[in-house]
Amino acid sequence: MNAYLNLIKSDWRLLLFGFVMMFCSSPGQTFFISLFGGEIRADIGLSHGEFGGIYSAATLGSAILLLWSGTFLDKLDLRKFVFIVIIGLASACVLMSFSQNLVMLFLAILALRQLGQGLMSMSSSSTMMRYIPNNKSKANSLASMGYASAEALFPSIIIFMLLTFSWRQSWLIIAVVLITCVPLLMLFTLRDYPQIHQRYLSNLETEDNNQSIVYSHSKRQWTRAEVIRDPLFYLFIPGIVSQSMLYTGFMFHQIHLIEAKQWSLPFWGSLFILFSLTSIVMSLSIGALSDKVGAVKLAPFTGLAGAFALLVLSSSNSQFIAVVFMLLMAVSTGAQAALSAPFLAERYGNKHFGSIKSLGTFTMVFMSALSPVLIGWMIDKGISINSIALGFSMYAFVIFGLAYWAYRLSLKEINTR
Repeated sequence: MNAYLNLIKSDWRLLLFGFVMMFCSSPGQTFFISLFGGEIRADIGLSHGEFGGIYSAATLGSAILLLWSGTFLDKLDLRKFVFIVIIGLASACVLMSFSQNLVMLFLAILALRQLGQGLMSMSSSSTMMRYIPNNKSKANSLASMGYASAEALFPSIIIFMLLTFSWRQSWLIIAVVLITCVPLLMLFTLRDYPQIHQRYLSNLETEDNNQSIVYSHSKRQWTRAEVIRDPLFYLFIPGIVSQSMLYTGFMFHQIHLIEAKQWSLPFWGSLFILFSLTSIVMSLSIGALSDKVGAVKLAPFTGLAGAFALLVLSSSNSQFIAVVFMLLMAVSTGAQAALSAPFLAERYGNKHFGSIKSLGTFTMVFMSALSPVLIGWMIDKGISINSIALGFSMYAFVIFGLAYWAYRLSLKEINTR
């Protein structure tokens, strides 16, 4: 705990920046959009599978676009980059509020996913990796508390908004809040950015960052092209980002899930507070451990709790199972928040982190794009939610095995140098 308190004292502005960016990425996150799913489907006239298909197509489009847009984190001043993203995200909320057909809905979701889930989250993680390198995992865990806090707060807020306003009016309100509040917070938290960035450039030139990272698996700064040619990347990354696929798919169809399980909506909504608190505790714990033993060593275990969560979900319809499911999912969510970005920085360096993180985020978003449409198709085909959960659980155990194998191979790489 003292390590976290010292970190907060020394870098509180940067940490607050990361927290705010993660919190405000919510309009582009699955848990947020899915809360409007019932109203959107009823208004536009879509089935579970059709809405899931549109969502997955937009998410996939966002993943592909991130391979280009993410590189601007390496090229633009962070302040300019962030303001562009904020304006874009507010505009996407406005577009969502006016969506009347499939094309408008697709474009709105594409923009929300690109700017919220993609670029806002990336700006947070890249800032933690570049400017707080010696405590990168702890910093990333603290910043990720913004997302966990949003998951705890927004479900209740949105339910209240939908009782008071239409879903279209709600999206307009969200846009107004974004455009009026967030830029002021960014000006405050990035007040010392020029000096911070200059210090980072100086350290990079003298390779001070690389020398200070005890558990770095690479003394060189990889380019994205080199990462693409790294065979271990393809063994590591599915397991590291698996939680996004598992959680996205089942949270996107959470209304069907609770109906199939015969759980009440208030009971289900109350579990998000437990989920968020658990994910925060796990993220902070794993972040501290990662800075001691290395993110590469811990990364294969990221999605293991999620695999057990789905196995448990498939076993029963009792409310106790819902609690256990959310607790285990929270463990994996906390692990991914703490480890995914530090893993990339530790193994591949941070000079080209924006480009490399965009590749990792592309993989994460691509995988999360598959699950809503796949689960929606299964639901439309009459496959039970228990069978779906069991199948995804088996997949998660397999990719855990592949990621752990990659870690063992990475140790051999080090020993042969």
